Amino acid sequence: MKILFTADLHLNIPACSPRTGRNAFDVFGEVVAEENPEIVVVAGDIGSPKHSARHLAAIRNSIGERILAITLGNHDFWLDSVGHAQYSCLDQVVTRYWQEPARDVSAVLLDRENADLGEFVIVGGYGHFDLGLAEPDLQVNGRHVTEEIYLSGGMDGLFWNDFRFIPNCATRVQAEAIEQAAGIALRMDKAISAGKRLLLAIHTCPWNQLNGHPLNGSASDILQAYSGNSILGKEIEKRAGSVDFLMCGHTHMPVTERKIHGIPCLNVGTDYGFFRGVVYDAASKQIKWVGESFGV
Repeated sequence: MKILFTADLHLNIPACSPRTGRNAFDVFGEVVAEENPEIVVVAGDIGSPKHSARHLAAIRNSIGERILAITLGNHDFWLDSVGHAQYSCLDQVVTRYWQEPARDVSAVLLDRENADLGEFVIVGGYGHFDLGLAEPDLQVNGRHVTEEIYLSGGMDGLFWNDFRFIPNCATRVQAEAIEQAAGIALRMDKAISAGKRLLLAIHTCPWNQLNGHPLNGSASDILQAYSGNSILGKEIEKRAGSVDFLMCGHTHMPVTERKIHGIPCLNVGTDYGFFRGVVYDAASKQIKWVGESFGV
């Protein structure tokens, strides 16, 4: 059973590779045709909530009748000020913008349910961030980065747009991270209780080893705090013996295969204009990287 895992298609921001001039989504379609996976998994940052139906229809048209499973990513919750007033939590955005369009294209919305493949189950979700992956005692330009600075969404001219576009992002950071971790843990337990092996597709990083961002003492170091959910990482660690594979995205920085708590893990590192993914063979547990190479 071959499964194509990718993330960060960002269909609302069509971008081309500066190296090849190719559109990333076109490359995605070509990889699907060439590799012929039975299942395609897109782990978040699909596009804009308001255009979710169009985005998911495009993915379905590109992959044909193959099994499609998706998770959401932080960009998939970005709304304007009107949306901020209407929705108080991430779950409401899922219900309003993504649940029905996913059903319309026969996609498994992993933020709500598992993709049962018989012996294996794909479990996933967005994950959010809890500031738990922040570099301890981080100093940027001689200033200590406090929790207040993190929750302001940036410093020294660098800003993390989630705090502008996700409803109640600053006030619900911990609550959303806890709810995301609990939901994914519940879905893992459901699969484990049925005697299944788990393949995890998470948008954000459960552990810092999958971040990929180098620390260099600049304001960009603040982004590490927003790369993942340490609460979720602890939940996965408890169940590591049942997990055969884990992938994430979000950071746009590839991290090649490594074992964390005994689990083979990677970050596909898809970036604007650069399609990247991995084909995972569930029987042999072999991994093949596809799409653009890491260099630019």
